Amino acid sequence: MKSSNVEFIVKSFTNSLAFKTHDVIDGEILFTPVQETHVEDISITFKGMTRIEPEDMSIHLPLPPRQIHKPFLNMELPIFDCIEDTKTFKPGQSYRIPFMFIVPEVIPIHACHHQCANQQIQQEHLRLPASLCYRATKAYEPHDMSPEMVQMVYGINFAPWQRGGKAGRLRKIQVSTHPVQILPTRDEHPPILIPSKNRYYRLRAERSLFTGMLRHACGKLAACSAQPAAIQLQSLYPTRIDASTSVNIDLRFDPSHSGQLPPSLLATEFQLRAMTFFGQEPWQDYPDRSQVSTWGTRQGFWSDRVTLMVKNEIKTDWKAQKEREGMIFTASVETSVSLPPHRHYPPTFDSCFVSRAYSLKAKIFYQVPGKARSRSSISVSVPVEICAT
Repeated sequence: MKSSNVEFIVKSFTNSLAFKTHDVIDGEILFTPVQETHVEDISITFKGMTRIEPEDMSIHLPLPPRQIHKPFLNMELPIFDCIEDTKTFKPGQSYRIPFMFIVPEVIPIHACHHQCANQQIQQEHLRLPASLCYRATKAYEPHDMSPEMVQMVYGINFAPWQRGGKAGRLRKIQVSTHPVQILPTRDEHPPILIPSKNRYYRLRAERSLFTGMLRHACGKLAACSAQPAAIQLQSLYPTRIDASTSVNIDLRFDPSHSGQLPPSLLATEFQLRAMTFFGQEPWQDYPDRSQVSTWGTRQGFWSDRVTLMVKNEIKTDWKAQKEREGMIFTASVETSVSLPPHRHYPPTFDSCFVSRAYSLKAKIFYQVPGKARSRSSISVSVPVEICAT
């Protein structure tokens, strides 16, 4: 059967090509039906959907993958408020049907009806999540560092219905969707409390330093840091704003003997790690980032990295300090890092089936005195939020 012609004309695209919380999405749908269609048999909705189509995430049992297509938002447009001059659309004629939706801050409470560990978890699950794996056209779209198997998608849906059978039941005969990218606002949260055993964050690192062919000990180098201020997004593309944060790493060198000089600091490198947690069953708590084995067989994890841009030249000098044990050396690396423009950065969120979190890895390269043409490194990884204003 030949399909009706449906064309979406969105008028309110923002400069960033993404809609934020409380933004208005309006436009028209150009509809040319192939058969007579009653106005009451048309639905226009703004929908949000979680899609998870995983590979087999089971380690112990060879279970087939279970696809998740879970709607979490369904805002329906009152069609009679938009069309007053006609009750029936004639085949072959074109009609302009206006639409308008306002991006909500939260989703309906019935969308999160599973058991949660506490009220805070449910409140997080009810906040509007960001788009993941947004693909508007076949043209190049910057990647948001999420797996293809996990999607948080939004769209304007247009669907004519048809009455059939003796009971006159309605059934959808055609569904047309215009994808929409959502960048919800998010306030900065208090710093994350890091458990002692955590595979994703490492706030402190320590290394023993050696020199010479016989590996003579020359001291211990320690680096520590803390969660920096959130990276604030004001638009989709970081190049249009100052999407950055300040990072501070404290260094300490304890020499093994008197007269031992500290290592020379050569360079630094900063990476942002985007972490996507997903499950075939809803999360009752925040994903346990300290022990993956506690997740069960129906939860998964994906991560990707991007190198951050350093905004200023780093110059670090060691300062000698006298302590009871003897002389120690301290230094501090302070710099501002910003997001590169060739990626999308969905704000941090936790939803029923999908969570997005970020960590910032700082790697410091150094050279031990007496080890010519050889350099080593020490690194720390701290949590960092991405928020939208």
